Amino acid sequence: MATEQSEIVHKAVEPLLMAGIRIRGKYEECGRLFKQLGKKFGFNICGPAFLLYYDEEHKEDDADFEACMSIKKGEATDDISVREFPGGKCVSLLHYGPYDALPGSYERIFCYCQENEIKMVSPIREVYVKSRGMIFKGNPKKYITEIQIFYEECDAESAGC
Repeated sequence: MATEQSEIVHKAVEPLLMAGIRIRGKYEECGRLFKQLGKKFGFNICGPAFLLYYDEEHKEDDADFEACMSIKKGEATDDISVREFPGGKCVSLLHYGPYDALPGSYERIFCYCQENEIKMVSPIREVYVKSRGMIFKGNPKKYITEIQIFYEECDAESAGC
């Protein structure tokens, strides 16, 4: 299935207050984590849901990731951390279409980073601009997912930049 292509852009992401649940497991578990965050923070949620990926490569069973929500305010619990997401400079790509087509967009942005000698910084952020809702699934062909790969800024004289 072909998906609409977008340009890869460099942009600055502002810091934000976030609530997150970090686990090791299968990516498909994120739905229940988002539901847990939604129940806890409700009207204090102030932006799209996002995932943070901490692994250096794709893992099916033992992935290290964090389901997150932007919030206005809130308190941490034993399972949920509340902290500032620092933001920073990133390479960004909008993926249009279902989640199962995301690997092609990841390949594009990783190739771009490699070709441009961009030193990536973990975690990778996947923002669900338009996605399934808490109640209704929606149309996967209309989903919009932003992949953000943060990087270290360096001067032209530094090695490895």
